[in-house]
Amino acid sequence: MLSPQSLTEMLSALGRGADDARDLAEHEAHGLFADMLDGRIPALELGALLTSLRWKHETADELRGFARALNERVPTLELPPHLPRMVVIPSYARAGQAPNLMPLLAIMLARLDVPVLIHGLSGRGAPAGSLDVLERLGHLPCATLHEAQDTLHAGRCAVLATEVLNPALDGLIRLRDRMGHRNTAHVVAKLLDPAPLHSLRVICVADPQLLSRLQDTFLRSPEQALLMRAPDDDGFADPLRRPRIELFERMTSRTLFEAENGALPLTNPLPPASDVDATARCIREMLDGQRAIPQPVLNQVAACLYGSGAARDLTHAKATVSLGLAHGPH
Repeated sequence: MLSPQSLTEMLSALGRGADDARDLAEHEAHGLFADMLDGRIPALELGALLTSLRWKHETADELRGFARALNERVPTLELPPHLPRMVVIPSYARAGQAPNLMPLLAIMLARLDVPVLIHGLSGRGAPAGSLDVLERLGHLPCATLHEAQDTLHAGRCAVLATEVLNPALDGLIRLRDRMGHRNTAHVVAKLLDPAPLHSLRVICVADPQLLSRLQDTFLRSPEQALLMRAPDDDGFADPLRRPRIELFERMTSRTLFEAENGALPLTNPLPPASDVDATARCIREMLDGQRAIPQPVLNQVAACLYGSGAARDLTHAKATVSLGLAHGPH
């Protein structure tokens, strides 16, 4: 716990702007975010710290410390040992203009017997986004951890509000409406892990500098993650043009798919992410075989199958996706 003097010194060190601020060591970042989550920092100082970190940008060491503090305060979801790793998908951004087919990815994975957990803000003025699409597809947020675990055991993707996983993180994220901008909690939420060493986190970001810092973060971690760039920093990558997809495991990285370049392919128009009802209808048509699923989405499903251990290699993963489509509803 930071003493008043230590808190003042940290504010002074962090509040000097992007060029002059001092970076925190991992243990300092861990202690700072633990104090934030445990409510030990007064409101004025909390706002100043969050703003300072936003403009300074979090380093890989800071992100590791923040994530460790958070995940020490997140309950663990237990799954049967025969199941693949649980795919964990954060969804916190407001709806952008890119088509949002993340719910399609989640449901396809669940149909292929991969446990999937999606977490994000729910209720109380939460921005329209993936969780609303999932509700319209019949996947309501689970009220409790026990319900989420039962849902996963039943072979359906589970949706959990951040408030259920960690109410303090939920509160920090919701400060956006009062502060007028996002803060460090939005980034750290992407690193939330309710199944340590038994999960595959799928993380999409729009900012190339943040993408680089996350790459450094996972190269120092034994945990597994898929990392890719998204057009709007929502919970999913571009379904029209495949991004580079990297798998991080045991402090190494491997590129599963290279980024596509060139003009966008000619395809049936997809609804904007802001149109929740149209997006849900589009996904339902794809799941029912009435509409083609964009190839970039199929590639991302294959990457998740391989990264979760549900497929022995990428070729097997691609074949599993094709076979699943061939035997799915039409």
